[in-house]
Parts: sequence; C-alpha cells; structure tokens
Amino acid sequence: MIKGLSTHLFAAEKLTIGRLESIISSGFERVEIFAVKPHLDYQNKSLVSDLASWFADHSPFLHSIHTPFCMDYQARERVWLSIADLEKLKRERAIDEIRRALELAEKVSFPFAIVHMGTPDDPYTFKHLDAIYYSLETLIPFARDRGVTLALENIPNQLSLLERILRFLEETRLTGIGICFDSGHSNLLANPSEEIETAKGWIVTTHLHDNKGRKDEHLLPFEGSIEWPKVLKSLDKIHYQGCLLLELNSGGRDPLQLLKSAIQTFDRFEECQEELAEAKSREG
Repeated sequence: MIKGLSTHLFAAEKLTIGRLESIISSGFERVEIFAVKPHLDYQNKSLVSDLASWFADHSPFLHSIHTPFCMDYQARERVWLSIADLEKLKRERAIDEIRRALELAEKVSFPFAIVHMGTPDDPYTFKHLDAIYYSLETLIPFARDRGVTLALENIPNQLSLLERILRFLEETRLTGIGICFDSGHSNLLANPSEEIETAKGWIVTTHLHDNKGRKDEHLLPFEGSIEWPKVLKSLDKIHYQGCLLLELNSGGRDPLQLLKSAIQTFDRFEECQEELAEAKSREG
C-alpha cells in the first residue's frame, strides 16, 4: 500500500518546503502538488529550483501534480482555465498554463499529472469534446516528452462523468493517458466501487476522500457515506497497485492536526484489506 497525500490540504496557503517536511514526517510515502496559483507559483524560478533540490533528496516522493484549472484558487470569482473552452484564445491560455506547470518535470521527475475536462458548468456537447481532443493532442506529447502521463479526473460536470471519460478515451483511441479516479466525485453521481470496476485498465492514480453524497466536502475516508471496504475490494479486483492518494479539505480544522488523522486512515484501509484477504482465503 503506497500512502499518498495531495497538498490540496494546504491550498489556502503558499506551498513551502516546511509543509512538505510535515507531510513526509507524518508517514506519507508520496505527495501530489496542487499546482494551482497562489498555492504554487510554477513560474517562480527560484521557488521551483528550491523545490526541485528538496525533491531530489527525497525521491521518489513526488508522485504527481494537479495541473491548474483556474488562474487564482483563492479569488472570489475564479477565472477558469478549461481545455474544453469553445473560445480558441481561452482554450489556448489553458493549454499554455498547463504546459507551464508540466515544465516542473524538467527540474524534478514525477510520473503523473492530473487534468480536468472542463469547468463545473460545462455541458456535454460534441463541440466541447472536440475542444478537449484538440487540447490533449497538444498536451499528451508535451507531457510524454517530460516523462509524464496525463490522467483525466472524473469531476462533477457533464463532460467528466466517468462513463463519458471512458467513452471518450475508447472512441478517440488516445494513447499515453489514463484516469485519476476520484472517489468523492464518484460518490456524488454514482457508486464508487462499481465505477472502479468499470474503469479497469484505465485507472493510473487516485484522489481518495469522502462526503455524504450531497456536497464535494473532501472529508477523511470513513467520515462520509462511501463504503470503503467495497472501494478497496474493487481496487483489488482490478489489480490496482498504485498510490492511494488522499485529497482533503481542512474544512476549518488545523491542517497539521488533520495530517495525524489522515495517516491513520491507512491503518483502517489495511484492516479492510486484511479482512478481504481472510474472506478470499475462506473461499478457497
């Protein structure tokens, strides 16, 4: 079991090496950088150099980056960056920002980069799908040249329902791309354990968090309504052996205190896996 955490937990502040030290000292084995400004200014050469030096001393701690989907995560009214935008100039701006974030891989290696298909309000139309295809034709080789595989995330919009992402990938026959399975987003719209099995062969990484089925709360696993034993059973069934990466929201709690609870989540995951192994053994 590879224990991972997204710096999304600290999205309200700028990323520092001190925060990365806190994550690794808590027992996490991998980290995903939430590469959205102002949390991470990926164009700050001095900052990027310092981070690259730190990660070089802690390889392979950097598992992935979450590419930018807005210009300022803390803004009252976000300016979205969307690879599905129907306006060419806006779409190219999104592509350019994602490429700038991917250039981090020129300084420090990481295997995956998470990409959103559109914004929360985007409808499901062929024009939007064409825009996504155009964008990915540019981004996939750019990422591949830097040793990175893109992973499309299922998010709560009409373009990014997991079944629609799968249909898009199968029909376009794009290569060098996978899926980041987001458990919380799946729980808002479908059944997480069933969707995992549907996406067999496509899931390359995860965003694991919980909710009560109504809001995208990014709670700790076991704090919401997701049936985690079933989720872990489905991941085992599809032979997923990648990182189990938590993507949490502090929700007003002290992020450093939440780190302690977050790492303990994996004890409960291990208990679920042990029960699963025992059940398999009894079945013969």
